[in-house]
Amino acid sequence: MPDLQNTKATLSELSVTDLGGALKNLQGLIPGSAPKKKDILSLQGRLESINAERRNNLIAFDEYDIKVSRIRYDFLGLLESLTDEDFNPVATPAAKQVGAVPKFMFVYDVEEEPFATKLNKHLFLQKRSGKIKIYNVHADLKAGDPVEEAQKELADTDYIICLFTLNLITGVWLDFIWESLNAGKRVIPVRIADISLDGSGLEKYKSLPSQNRTISAFKNEDAAYADIAAEIVRLLPR
Repeated sequence: MPDLQNTKATLSELSVTDLGGALKNLQGLIPGSAPKKKDILSLQGRLESINAERRNNLIAFDEYDIKVSRIRYDFLGLLESLTDEDFNPVATPAAKQVGAVPKFMFVYDVEEEPFATKLNKHLFLQKRSGKIKIYNVHADLKAGDPVEEAQKELADTDYIICLFTLNLITGVWLDFIWESLNAGKRVIPVRIADISLDGSGLEKYKSLPSQNRTISAFKNEDAAYADIAAEIVRLLPR
């Protein structure tokens, strides 16, 4: 466990010259799916978003500077709130036995609906033949809040397939994914774009597509989804 006061002072000073570096350092200190990890990822997502705007000349320097200052202010508030307990490891329970017909829950930000739709198409025959069950947190939502409905579906879910994007880690779903891990569910990240899993709590889990690739790395998008679908089929009981 790091020295708390020294860590706060060091990262506070670093944030003045290298806010991204300060966030990354703190991310490396907070273990697994600890609650404060979500707050760090949210700040990193905000910083990456405005850095992307700056790289693409979509934001004036003065506005960029103001937004960075706001993130730095929130980071300093997060530092101040840290306690020794935030650095304690979070235990993950053993995964439960998979059902005879495994149920997969597709968790994703609503902006990524097109990706979920394509993956569903590649698994259509498996679903139609009764080999798998699929619940999509947005497409299959009949009414109410998608997170609340997903929590109701969680009990008989075997696998959580999370479409990993900046929208996912900075939105409402990261807490749900960690809750799923704590409930013993098997979580499989699907890497839409080249976004690192480091610090998300999912870095130790096998990701799809295979060979640690991303969907965006494939020249043919259908080949990427076929790869993911084939890996999912390998999880089915024989």
